[in-house]
Amino acid sequence: MRILFCLFVGFVYGNAEAQSKEEFELVKKDGTISVYERWITLPNTDPPVKAREVKGEFYFRNTIYAGLHLIQNEEKIMQWQDHVSEFKVYKQRDTTTWLEYSYHDIPWPVSDQDHLLVYTMAASGPGVITLTFKSKVDDGIAPVRKGVTRMELSGSWKLEQIAPGKVKATYIISSKPIGIPKFLTDPIIRSNIMTTIKEYIALLEGKK
Repeated sequence: MRILFCLFVGFVYGNAEAQSKEEFELVKKDGTISVYERWITLPNTDPPVKAREVKGEFYFRNTIYAGLHLIQNEEKIMQWQDHVSEFKVYKQRDTTTWLEYSYHDIPWPVSDQDHLLVYTMAASGPGVITLTFKSKVDDGIAPVRKGVTRMELSGSWKLEQIAPGKVKATYIISSKPIGIPKFLTDPIIRSNIMTTIKEYIALLEGKK
């Protein structure tokens, strides 16, 4: 969900082969919104790098297609993602794939951050949309900016129409660790993802 959500400092989402067997732990809950975490080993790291994987589960009253369109909506992104000052979707000939660039104004002590992601719509069953996303290098679209941290992200969205007018969303997001102490990142990450989910729901339910 865009996304990426902003300010994903210090946690990583590994691929299935690299994940540890540690179960997700509930770290924050507000109504029907639940945020989970677990620690994994980042693939292809020597020495091994431990990193955090974050998952958000929530519900909204609308359709899976409305949820998908909001993720892609350039005009509304700043209404549900704090700190985003630039956002651009690059559509491709293959409508199941698109690129997304996002720039984030991040408060001190973290530097501003940006990312370029490639989204892919995976094969899904009736009433289900599944998206995966990961970082992409393209100096023509998104050259590295001086003084800006380029985030390395990967993750997924799953939107399930569980009843007429009701959707269950599962969102998993990651970023390569940037060396900020855990006691500083924990409250920021958890608060930010909770706020972003609430704003996303509010737009989909016409409350904003």
